[in-house]
Amino acid sequence: MSILPSKRGILRLPLVILLILACLGMARLQLWRAETRGERFEREQAALVSTPISLSPRHREREQLLDRAATARGRWLSGKSLFLDNKIYRSRPGYHVLTPLQLSGSQSVVLVNRGWIPAPRLRSDLPAVSTPMGEIEVTGVTRGFETRTFELQETQPQGAIWQHVREADFRRISDLDALPVILLQTGTGADGLIRDWRSPENPATKHYGYAAMWLVFALLAAAYGLLAWRKK
Repeated sequence: MSILPSKRGILRLPLVILLILACLGMARLQLWRAETRGERFEREQAALVSTPISLSPRHREREQLLDRAATARGRWLSGKSLFLDNKIYRSRPGYHVLTPLQLSGSQSVVLVNRGWIPAPRLRSDLPAVSTPMGEIEVTGVTRGFETRTFELQETQPQGAIWQHVREADFRRISDLDALPVILLQTGTGADGLIRDWRSPENPATKHYGYAAMWLVFALLAAAYGLLAWRKK
């Protein structure tokens, strides 16, 4: 059998090389995502058991506030509550309830994700949420606002039901001086909201699996290229 490449194999070679490089690039991307998301997951889990900081309008450095256990004292601005749509909990559709907490002795607020509530039978109805009056202390962990995500058509939040909660949108629509983080409230309360923020597993595991898949594709492409090279 001749080991010299066929003319067709030579023509296919650049395409095979491009395919291999593309698969290796995708594998590298998944390894990078595994590293970054794994580090973020570890920070988030550590925040659940760390000593909390006290949120204050004087401290606004986002990177210093992000992924920290925190407490905030103030009063709810229930009239500014919003509902984050498309949140599934144990296969049930619902919303995350987000209410600004006006910090004591200040006009500044921190937006608090108070937890999950099931959606009413009619989409036109809003869930009934019990909100305590007076000054309270809220404990939780801080997270960032959503960043710009890919959308076929850019939409602006309208009404109380939002698809995304971005910092610029919230500041503009609420006209409130908000801290640059969202506080995920932890613990139980009389409001009936479900606050289960634990991640079931480290997302890095999934991305390592994707990286392995792309490496297999690269090997298959290389094997195909070798066969095409040698085929008469």
